[in-house]
Amino acid sequence: MAFKKISLNKGREKKYRWYHGALFLAGITLVERGLEALVKKAPAGPDTRQDDRAFYKNQHQAVFAPPGVAFPIAWTVNDIATIWGNLRVLNKPKGTAGRQEYLALQAASWGVYSLFTALHFGLRSPINALALTTAHAGLNIASELVAVNKLQDRKVAASLVPVLSWLAVALPTAVTSALWNPDRFYQTKSIVKPHKRWLKQST
Repeated sequence: MAFKKISLNKGREKKYRWYHGALFLAGITLVERGLEALVKKAPAGPDTRQDDRAFYKNQHQAVFAPPGVAFPIAWTVNDIATIWGNLRVLNKPKGTAGRQEYLALQAASWGVYSLFTALHFGLRSPINALALTTAHAGLNIASELVAVNKLQDRKVAASLVPVLSWLAVALPTAVTSALWNPDRFYQTKSIVKPHKRWLKQST
């Protein structure tokens, strides 16, 4: 009986394929970039003479903050792995325990993802970056718990390891950035003066 069940599962046609994931990633990237462009064109938008990478580099950063060049590499890996896991869950039967919960959490996570560039870099707001990074971490931790405890799918759980590993560094980086830097959008000054021991030296 077990053999037959495995055979039927292997033979079941997958409704969602890799190209659906590729189209989704292309779409979410367009939304992300489009939102940032709209924010920067607003009358109260930031000084665009300083690009996003320069803005990030010129902030007070903790010694453990990832370099700007690491972002596109890390997020390419994060996105591909996460979308692969999402497709795997989408292809599970609709009655699968944890399926709807996982997909809802991931939908919210991608919503936060699409807002990050506009609300952080577009508005030059470290406070927004902290709020969004915290939300993104919480949603993906919750997704991991669903993958392990309800879906009981090791491959789906493994698909979140790259983004959770990145967030383990990104979240404390966002905390220190929000504390150590002024926020243009909220018109606030830095809350704490960084100690030289923890401050990354600019190059």
